[in-house]
Amino acid sequence: MPKTKTKQRQVVCPECGTPVKEPYKTWELVAPFPDKKMRITVTIFGMFECPKCGKKFRAVVSKAKLGSEGIEL
Repeated sequence: MPKTKTKQRQVVCPECGTPVKEPYKTWELVAPFPDKKMRITVTIFGMFECPKCGKKFRAVVSKAKLGSEGIEL
C-alpha cells in the first residue's frame, strides 16, 4: 500500500498567535458540485478557543476529496 502524505495544519489564534491543539466542536461541509476530475470535496471545520486570550474562532481542520480512485487527503 502506498504511503499517503498528510498535511498537519497548525491552527493558531488570529488574535494573539498562540497554537491551539483541538477543536471543541466539528462539522462537515460537502461541496455541492464535483471538481474537474469528478471528485466531491468534504471539508471538516472546527470551532476553537484560545487557551491564552479566550478568543473563539473557526478554522479548517482537514479536507478530503472523494472519487472513484479513492480518498485523497
